Parts: sequence; C-alpha cells; structure tokens
Amino acid sequence: MDFSEWRNRYKNRNDISSRLTHLTKGDTYEDAFKNLLKILEEKTIVGSTTESGFIIGNKPAVCLQEAPLNAIAENLLYEKKLQEQEGGKVRYYALGLRFNKMWCYKKGGRPVIYEEKELMKSLLPEEEYWRIVNYNLSDMKHVIDWTHEREWRVPEKLEFEYSNIEVLVPSNKYYKRFIEYCIQEDKLDMLQEINGIVVLNTIFY
Repeated sequence: MDFSEWRNRYKNRNDISSRLTHLTKGDTYEDAFKNLLKILEEKTIVGSTTESGFIIGNKPAVCLQEAPLNAIAENLLYEKKLQEQEGGKVRYYALGLRFNKMWCYKKGGRPVIYEEKELMKSLLPEEEYWRIVNYNLSDMKHVIDWTHEREWRVPEKLEFEYSNIEVLVPSNKYYKRFIEYCIQEDKLDMLQEINGIVVLNTIFY
C-alpha cells in the first residue's frame, strides 16, 4: 500500500484518524490551560511516569489518543461523568495538541499494547514496558479496559515545531484567550505557524 492509498482509506472512514491527540492535565481547566501554554512555549511534552501517570516501568512516555475528534469528545464527556460519580482527579481536559500520525511514528511513537500487565511484562524486555496498558476482562466486578482511547505513546518526551501541531481548546472563551495570549506575549509566530485551532465544544453539541 502506498501513501495515497493509506490516506484515502483514512479519509473514507470515521472510526480511525490520521492524527494523534495529546490532552493536557491539571487540577482545573485553568491549570490545564497554563500547562498547554507551557508546552507551547517549550515546544516539548515531557513524558508521564509511574508516579505522575499510568506508565509501567522506568521509562517516561508521552500519551496520545488515536481516536477521531468525535470520539475524543465522547471520551472527555465520559471522564467528566466518571469524575462526578466517583470523585478523584480528572485525568485530562479538553485542551491539547494534535499531531500527524506518521510524524509521531518517526519520533518513536507506537500504539500501546493492551494486555494483562504481568503477562506482557513476561514477554517484553524491561525497556519496552512503557508500551503496556493493563487490560483484563476476566473479573466482572473489576473490569480494566481503556481500549476506547486507542492510545499511542512516545518514549521519554516529544519535541515539536509549531508547524507540526494543531491546538485544541474547549470553547470560544479559551479560543479568545489563546489568541489574546499570543498577541500580548508577542507570539504571533505561533499563530502563523500552527496548522489550526480546533474548538471542541463545536463537536460536543
């Protein structure tokens, strides 16, 4: 299959995406927005660890979702409902960046391996543990299944240029705040070079 055939297959299906999405963390939307701006200023996403995320092993990894934007929106609504019902920390907000999948692949990004953690650890060398996401449907009272995220990971960190990204914001409010930030902080190069800005609540509703 050549590139044009690969691209056409993606263009004609709505269950897969040629983009990978990284959503930012924070205790609040405001924290997540500040984290997004920090990532943009540094042009680097630092990988999560066992302590700061759900990474297995000692190697940090940047987490992304392969799901199309409509599925990303559904995942965000699910996270919100889960937090309202069970409490605890929100894992990510509707703020982030999107990358071309082929570009991420060349950066070392790969789909995670969904499997029972201990089984997969027995099959992989320790330096590849970062690719494991625990998966277990054997216990009806404690199902472990995150496959809806279609997760990819990049080991260590992900460095980029503005021309590599699209920026995701949750609403028109944050769209305006992002534009104001670029103007006030003299970062018009960022606005000129990014591939676009996606306002996610236009997909939610």
